[in-house]
Amino acid sequence: MADIQLDTPVRYLPKVGEARAKQLEKLGITRVYDLLTFFPRRYDDWSECVPLFKLEHDKEQSFIATIVNTPRVSRNRGKTTIFATLSDGSCSIRAVWFNQPYLEKKMTSGEEYFFHGKITRDGFSFQVVNPVFDQRQKGEEKTSLIQPVYPLTSGLKQGHIRAIVNVALDRALPLLSEVLPLFFRKEQKLCAIRYAYEKIHRPDSMEEVEIAQKYLIYEELFLLRAALSVYKQEQKDLRASCPIRGKKEDMERFANIVKGLPFSLTEDQSRVTHDILSDISSSHPMNRLVQGDVGSGKTVVAFLSMAACAIAGYQSVFMAPTAVLASQHYETFKKFLNGTDIDVELMLGSTTAKKKNEIREGLSSGKVKMLVGTHAVLSEKNEFSDLALMVTDEQHRFGVKQRSATEEREDHGIHTLVMSATPIPRTLGLVLFGDMDVSVIKSMPKGRQPIKTIRASFDEEGRVLATIRQEVKKGHQAYVVCPMIDELQEDAYEDEEGTLAEKMKSDLESAVQYYETLSQGELSDMHIGLLHGKMKPAEKEKIMKEFSEGAIDVLVSTTVIEVGVDNPNASLMIIRNAERFGLSTLHQLRGRIGRGSLPSLCILQTDKYEGVAQERIDMMCNTTDGFVLAEKDMLLRGTGDFFGTKQHGIPQLKMANLYRDAACLGPIEDAIGKMLQDDPKLQKPEAKIMLEAFHNHFGEA
Repeated sequence: MADIQLDTPVRYLPKVGEARAKQLEKLGITRVYDLLTFFPRRYDDWSECVPLFKLEHDKEQSFIATIVNTPRVSRNRGKTTIFATLSDGSCSIRAVWFNQPYLEKKMTSGEEYFFHGKITRDGFSFQVVNPVFDQRQKGEEKTSLIQPVYPLTSGLKQGHIRAIVNVALDRALPLLSEVLPLFFRKEQKLCAIRYAYEKIHRPDSMEEVEIAQKYLIYEELFLLRAALSVYKQEQKDLRASCPIRGKKEDMERFANIVKGLPFSLTEDQSRVTHDILSDISSSHPMNRLVQGDVGSGKTVVAFLSMAACAIAGYQSVFMAPTAVLASQHYETFKKFLNGTDIDVELMLGSTTAKKKNEIREGLSSGKVKMLVGTHAVLSEKNEFSDLALMVTDEQHRFGVKQRSATEEREDHGIHTLVMSATPIPRTLGLVLFGDMDVSVIKSMPKGRQPIKTIRASFDEEGRVLATIRQEVKKGHQAYVVCPMIDELQEDAYEDEEGTLAEKMKSDLESAVQYYETLSQGELSDMHIGLLHGKMKPAEKEKIMKEFSEGAIDVLVSTTVIEVGVDNPNASLMIIRNAERFGLSTLHQLRGRIGRGSLPSLCILQTDKYEGVAQERIDMMCNTTDGFVLAEKDMLLRGTGDFFGTKQHGIPQLKMANLYRDAACLGPIEDAIGKMLQDDPKLQKPEAKIMLEAFHNHFGEA
């Protein structure tokens, strides 16, 4: 084949082809460089395996064993348990997997597997619960006892990925140039770049893995911070924006809108609103991030910023992550604007062509001052008369390119306001968002009561249902959230062929089955609704609207409600299989209740109360402070997308962890400062290599 480059499409590699390339694309792999940076999620260390007779109680251990008989599957009230007997000839051990029915198809009686898990002993019998396992490949000569284990997707097996990655390494390693400055590598005692990428995929020992990981952590954080520093430098050359400065009568109109709100602003809301009004009065484009915990009242701050623009004669856009939430914001804005001459419109993907054309006429004429919606508001068909402000709710839902394209169509810079419900510890916020001004809303609106959170086992299902009945009897409403694997989730990767499809099918069936159990059984006298991501948008909107209006008593849902609906009358949240959710998701889900003056309760239902799951659940029960949970979330998640990189438009971290690796950031800042000081125009060879690395690492976004 012809010589390859780092940006060569993977389909041109041996062992790939068109069909395999489509499978790899589901994992975010389209270029050779993507294969190099597709790091193993763990390693099977076959060198550490012990015979079954040497297993020890309460220890994490690895062993090789054969599945003796066909695994037995038990199903009870929507819960699935798999039992298997394992043997290595010396003795046997029982393996148990809870709520993972898709694993049944991965086990074959008589086949030998590598197992790893926590060992427990009951008398003379040993047991391992929810062990990870990998089938030993027949006829495969293992060149190393350390085997990388990669995320997978339907149709791909570990052998496929390992072979393709090896092909990429053989051809692409020589193309890698040193990204980190030599002085910096020496200071931090880092290995060479080619050694790091070789050993992260093909290690001969776990010590080599650690050496490679250390380099890759520094490289990833260096590129992230350097890219933000260069971006900040470029922002200084931005076009001037429209300064929003009101006359005396404009200020009076604004004050009347504030007075007309059905509640008083908190001190934090008033302070942040003042910050924003000060920013947008400048001819320099505002670039501000507003952090506020779930339910802290960020939306009214965004509304007042948009109202100030409208009063001064300018237009603004508010982008929400879901159609239902956009509709709720639109209705809220209309109420707040009642009695004024400010025109606000709603544009969704489902909005009729006729209505969209009417709205576009209003935008181009300047009649429509506020536009609320989803990604549809970024359509290039929307031509504004005088767009001054763009507000994004949960930035990760929208592409940077789309927003930039909208801004480029205007003849002036646009003020940008990003609203985030994902709290970030201050020190890390300064590092991540050095190019943005950051405001924090910590205090909750008056009248809000803290949400009480408790844990319950599935044996306490009767008490849980009694609590639902009690709340509904009071005229309140409840959520019941079931886990649902989604292809966009970090942890949705498959372990073997077909696993993701099986997980999604199983989860959906479980949620639907539980809905039927409630609606046809214990709670048949109530109005029960079902909501999940596989429903058509119109169906979802209908259900969420009915729940908001009180027509549904209990909403059985997957995590689509995480940022989907605002209902002050909902006072109870039940999260089933809570161990399957990260802290950030649990906190966001809990934030769907307690949005009014009602006392609210969140029940985390799980039978897996150990390890990381136990830490998460205990943290949720002990605090409602999102900033405290954010720090813990970073610590528990390890590498990957911690509590909020994707939420804030920052590329997903594949190796580094901003909490664990915070000590790396100081030396990195110093090194970047030295580079930019020595070469401010980025013309030296080292700088050109860095810019090329930006392109490889972040793409064109």
